[in-house]
Amino acid sequence: MYEINHMDWNTLFQSMLILFAIVNPIGSIPIFLELAGGMAPEARKKAFNMAVFTSAAILFFFLAAGKWILASFFRISLPDLMAAGGLLLLIIAIDHLIFGALVRGVRSAGQRTAHHIGAVPMACPILAGPGAMISIIGVLGITWVIFRFIDVVYRLLGEAVCLVLSKILCLFLAAIGIRLLMQGLTYYFR
Repeated sequence: MYEINHMDWNTLFQSMLILFAIVNPIGSIPIFLELAGGMAPEARKKAFNMAVFTSAAILFFFLAAGKWILASFFRISLPDLMAAGGLLLLIIAIDHLIFGALVRGVRSAGQRTAHHIGAVPMACPILAGPGAMISIIGVLGITWVIFRFIDVVYRLLGEAVCLVLSKILCLFLAAIGIRLLMQGLTYYFR
């Protein structure tokens, strides 16, 4: 009995660590602060609440109905989604590691309302990307706390630590993306 419960907690903890790397709330701090630069504190609070709650809604929706929607309407199987999600995670990780084009694209678009930044790109695809559709509650709770106290966390960690942690988590994200891509492709090449 102890071994089963211990294994379940271990699996849950591993899943949360993987999801934490995928959601990357620490790495999102500089992105959020840059996107929300010049906003009043109340507007920033609206933006991070919008980001976390919208990503939670997206993830819970796809957790509940995603398999049915994908199979019934789009004729997409789990291996298809794994391959596409893995490729997308790899692209996002490479973008964050090297280019940062996603943030520059949003910044140059000129739309900086709290609802816009909170929904796109923070909620989707940054927080609720394809890899985050596996485990949810714990990591989104941690993400909400980090965003709620973003100024304190940023002051404690500093820009350099946030950027380094972001790059490390992006490396993990790239590895997870490759694993998902390979698992999806393996299905077709058996």
